[in-house]
Amino acid sequence: MRPRHPMDYSRAKTRREVLIRQRRDIWTPEQIESLARHFGLKPGMELLDAGCGFGYAMRTWGRFCLPGGKLTGLDRDKKLLSQAARFCTKEGLGRAARFVIGDVCKMPFEDNAFDAALAHVVFCHLAEPEKALDEMIRVTRPGGCVAVFDNALAGSASSGWTNWREPTVDEKLLGHEVGIRMMNGRRELGFGDFSVGCHLPSWMEARGLRNVGVRTNERVVWVAPPSRSPEQGTAYRNTVERMGELVRWDRVSKTEAAQMRAGGLARGKFDRHRRINRLANRAYRKAMRGRTAAYAWSAPFWCISGFKP
Repeated sequence: MRPRHPMDYSRAKTRREVLIRQRRDIWTPEQIESLARHFGLKPGMELLDAGCGFGYAMRTWGRFCLPGGKLTGLDRDKKLLSQAARFCTKEGLGRAARFVIGDVCKMPFEDNAFDAALAHVVFCHLAEPEKALDEMIRVTRPGGCVAVFDNALAGSASSGWTNWREPTVDEKLLGHEVGIRMMNGRRELGFGDFSVGCHLPSWMEARGLRNVGVRTNERVVWVAPPSRSPEQGTAYRNTVERMGELVRWDRVSKTEAAQMRAGGLARGKFDRHRRINRLANRAYRKAMRGRTAAYAWSAPFWCISGFKP
């Protein structure tokens, strides 16, 4: 049976890496406050975090609905909801928060139940993201904001710069082809689309949402030894921690291999890509241990929002 989700969130390493650290690195505090003002969040409002996972969106923007507000997290994974509840309690949001098991494409809520609905890194994993958007609009009250935070990759699945190994032009072109074919394979197999953010503005306008707009991630994460600034120090420690959590780059899961095949990647190119990644992985670990590593990256990540008429 084909898995319902391309990532196994029951694995502790996946939860920590994807649902905690990477989301924390996306938005700056100033941008979080700016987005809250744009969404029109005020004390006393009811906020939905659709596909909440660990509850990142409701913990980040839910505080702008307090005091007096109500926060609802919806997810189909009971274990993630339990962890989200613990996080909310730890951050003082426990009394305002509730958690519901359910599918974002068929939400167990009445029409016009919330003042605002957010979905953070959810749509890129859905086989039918437009159904989820329809549901978010349905459960949002007239005048309320519908906001989707998600990937907007237009080409390769990788971006940024590193100093531990400079790839050749041919290697860069191969990396772009692998990324594009893997994204095509994900779509073919129903695992979702990492370019979904590019489609959302037109989807929202077609459904009559007003003042549809896009805000892009403005945070650039970088490390440049000796990493004296607090932000660089944090980024370096996070990267060292990732070394012990991430699967080696030259290892490919059965799911990833299936996506590459479905996207039409030739076996020879697949093998060459693995060899290149093996060399890069060795250089990366050596540079990190020797504190000589430098890198910079920024995610092609958008917030697309509109207001229900």
